[in-house]
Amino acid sequence: MLQINTTIEIDAPADEVWQKLAKLDDVQHWVESVRKSYYSSEQTQGVGAERICEVDGFGTLREKITDWHDGESLTYVVEGMPSIVRQGGSTWSVEAIAPKKTRVSVASQIETRYGVFGALFANLMMKPQLTRLLQNGLRSFKDFVEHSGPATDSSPRPLHAQVA
Repeated sequence: MLQINTTIEIDAPADEVWQKLAKLDDVQHWVESVRKSYYSSEQTQGVGAERICEVDGFGTLREKITDWHDGESLTYVVEGMPSIVRQGGSTWSVEAIAPKKTRVSVASQIETRYGVFGALFANLMMKPQLTRLLQNGLRSFKDFVEHSGPATDSSPRPLHAQVA
């Protein structure tokens, strides 16, 4: 199984960060590769909420919330990934580290099919792409929270990634 863990610190209170993260259909406003996102369920928060993301290079993905701890974390599984992927998903966690500073962590997992071939493909082809997508997504989320929109400059942002 491929596991990627990424963390970033955001200069905003944890409740503000959570409010923006919990508005699931807003992902199109802070992830550049998501052309469009919208709810595919009546429920918009909590376990059972679903969204559709039309993603450049991946097509249409369905993300279903499987775990939700209000103000702290959410977990979703992704459907519509390439056929080599048996299952995939991510957990996003929000942690206050000071009154106006929050740590956001993402743990993503992908389990592949096809034994050794699938594992090699995941490590050689998918890991670099997924790592880059997660890092860019967290940077964009940071800018979305701190500046109410994505970054317009290319200045470096603090990011800590651990790839396992």
